[in-house]
Amino acid sequence: MIEERIESLAKGYQAVLEFIDEMEQLTQFQDKIDITSNINRIWDVFLENIRNLIRIDACALFLVDEDTHEFVLKNASPGDNGPICQQEIELQIECGTFSWVVNRRKPAIIPPMAFGKDKTVIMLPLATIKRTLGVVLALTSIDENSITQENLRLLAMLTKQYSLVMENTMLYDNLKREHESLKRANEEIRILSITDPLTKAYNRGYLMERFPQEIKRAKRYGRHLSVILSDIDHFKQINDTYGHQVGDQVLKQFVRFVLRLIRSDVDWLARYGGEEFLIVLPETDVQGAVLQAERLRTDFSQRPFIISGNEINITVSFGVTGFGPDTPDNVILPEALINTADKYLYQAKRQGRNMVIGGDYPVS
Repeated sequence: MIEERIESLAKGYQAVLEFIDEMEQLTQFQDKIDITSNINRIWDVFLENIRNLIRIDACALFLVDEDTHEFVLKNASPGDNGPICQQEIELQIECGTFSWVVNRRKPAIIPPMAFGKDKTVIMLPLATIKRTLGVVLALTSIDENSITQENLRLLAMLTKQYSLVMENTMLYDNLKREHESLKRANEEIRILSITDPLTKAYNRGYLMERFPQEIKRAKRYGRHLSVILSDIDHFKQINDTYGHQVGDQVLKQFVRFVLRLIRSDVDWLARYGGEEFLIVLPETDVQGAVLQAERLRTDFSQRPFIISGNEINITVSFGVTGFGPDTPDNVILPEALINTADKYLYQAKRQGRNMVIGGDYPVS
């Protein structure tokens, strides 16, 4: 009798140790998950833990859709069991068992409706104090009488931890989406603030902000910097003949063509006013800028604009200037550079238009 008693106590002691070990393993669930983990990663860890508690044939995760508030299948293991797990949930909803389990917020063993009668369904509600997140459906081949209260308590502990981790992850994802949405909105606002609403070129405000920075950078590193001031010839005549809407389309097409012909990663274009546009060419001397302006002039003089069925031929005049490493720093001013380019542009207009005139920036 004494030996049997000792053996019984030993088995009981061993069972207690095993139970404590299982509880310690479950409490490590949250330690295995980082807050930035996605739902699939959390699901994998959950499956690993639940398989250590009971033998399962299939397991599926259903989460509440935030918009429709319906339980939507998010994951299934094995994957081909997804459809029948979906059918099982739908049948359990129809008979009322599903809502009973969800409202009870505790693991429940229920008879299967889509699976065979030799199976047992365990439903694990995912819920926190704030809300219901979803349901885990587990299918096992063992008899429901073999699932002990100890199993259910451990499953309840695991499900509670899983729910908390899942909620934190969802909150993190929501905050991340809101942050990204705010960043996109701020970027859109920033782009609108520096962009001409009609042509989508940079506006004059951005020009006055960035142009001094380009000059400062060129002076610091001893580089060339040139500007091309362009003006569409007889633009008022286009408006008077075809209307302002067609004139607007001419300006938009003009900008698109210029952007195709300049270096997209270096040069940039700003609307200076009306039909005047300033092209800024870093790392380019005046001779190179004149050649670029001539390429633009030739292209526009040979390219008719097709707008609302009208073939419109335009020409453009250009004034070009710039400075190099030898230009004294104290004489290089943004407005003075633009005014110099404007003087050359005025000469091109006065001498017949459809012309490029350029020269060095005056140092005195």
